[in-house]
Amino acid sequence: MAESQLTSFQKEKILRVFNILYDSNKDGFIEERDFVMAIEKIRKILEWPVDCKKHKETQEALGLIWKGLRAYADVNADDRVSQEEWVRMWEDCIRSNTVPEWQQKFMDFMFNVNDKSGDNEIDETEYKTYYQNYISVEDCEKAFQKISGGKNISRSEFSQLWKEYFFSDDRQARGNYLFGVPEFLAA
Repeated sequence: MAESQLTSFQKEKILRVFNILYDSNKDGFIEERDFVMAIEKIRKILEWPVDCKKHKETQEALGLIWKGLRAYADVNADDRVSQEEWVRMWEDCIRSNTVPEWQQKFMDFMFNVNDKSGDNEIDETEYKTYYQNYISVEDCEKAFQKISGGKNISRSEFSQLWKEYFFSDDRQARGNYLFGVPEFLAA
């Protein structure tokens, strides 16, 4: 295999998301059961009844996202994505400057989950409602200020922040704070 195309900073960010958002059961792999656990967590966070329309839409969306991720990244076909496979996938994405379709769907899904009111913007309360289940409330507040400058975040701004997070090597990029205050930037 060729030498890594990611800087250590990019690799830290990508592995942080692997561990915080994708590897729900914290076993070092992303598997279908991680998505099942995430669906249930999202349902509880957003206080959806079991089998309501949004719950079913989330099950469908995350099922498609898992299938796309597995097809793109699970190179050894063991029905799970290791950290190494995850990093390799992002190396390919950054090298080709493309986002896989499943990742675009996940970004859209994440915007919609955060936009609890459905007004096509994420405000600080909405951001904290979701992310405080993954990071501290204090980090949510700090991160939201960094990514938004105190204003609501539109879908297009969210898309730009997402791309900065996954593609940028700039330590000053606002997108680095999309998923909270990374430990490697907290100092």
